[in-house]
Amino acid sequence: MSRITSDTVSVAISGVGGQGVLTLAEVLAKAALNDGFNVRVGEIHGMAQRGGHVVCTVRIGDNVHGPIVDSGTANLLVGFEPVETIREIELIKTDGLVIMSSHVQYPVAVSMGKAEYPSEEEIRSIVRRFTSRIIEFDAFKLAKDAGSTRALNMVMLGAIIGAGITGITQESAIHAIRTSFPQRFEEINVKAATSGMEAVRKAS
Repeated sequence: MSRITSDTVSVAISGVGGQGVLTLAEVLAKAALNDGFNVRVGEIHGMAQRGGHVVCTVRIGDNVHGPIVDSGTANLLVGFEPVETIREIELIKTDGLVIMSSHVQYPVAVSMGKAEYPSEEEIRSIVRRFTSRIIEFDAFKLAKDAGSTRALNMVMLGAIIGAGITGITQESAIHAIRTSFPQRFEEINVKAATSGMEAVRKAS
């Protein structure tokens, strides 16, 4: 059955090149289409192949005509890593939800000793300046437990679905996963997504 909404839902996804941010946006969009939603996807990435910052936007709703998410308008911000989350924190609405993986992936500047990584409390404090709604868990560990750390993006897909903001059904998300990856990776990715859904539901 078609599931069209007149309300626009804007999702911003922030991470590091190589974590699968772009793939997550594509699978999320496919899941939205499976449920009958209109959807637009945008991507902004610089040195993605070198571990640089990557951000994608996904906008869902029957009145959506473009992928741009302006500052203060995102219903959901998904961060693959703490610092990558706060890089795009200005996009979130004051009542928006932040889903953040707590697993740290140090930027090159930090690894080289040219910069310091902020503390957990500093990161949370920055997020709370913009919204009080934050769900935090170690998505990297969940992906590893599912069978591959490369399934991190599917853990985050599951988290998005579990949050219930997009209106996308679990069935459509699982179908999108099964039709997006080679069969040998199918069950790992489904397991990863399911663990992400459960993590968000437990934290909510």
